[in-house]
Amino acid sequence: MPRVPQPKLSPQERRKSAIKASMKYGGMAFQLFGACLLGAFIGRWLDGWMGLERPLWAVFLTILFMAASIYVIYRQLLNDK
Repeated sequence: MPRVPQPKLSPQERRKSAIKASMKYGGMAFQLFGACLLGAFIGRWLDGWMGLERPLWAVFLTILFMAASIYVIYRQLLNDK
């Protein structure tokens, strides 16, 4: 498949494009971080409520929320193309 030449961007357009991309990927990083924190807090609350000595729910929910967040980010990246 032949490559189609991309139009030249002005420095201002390149700067806007770079800022937009960094905000998009930075938002994805915060989304992953927030999901992990939410899983940990809910898990710790469940561990305390059930009186568990080991943080079983905290570990399980943190991993579950992280995996779900990675899946959502993956789907977002597929839709960007």
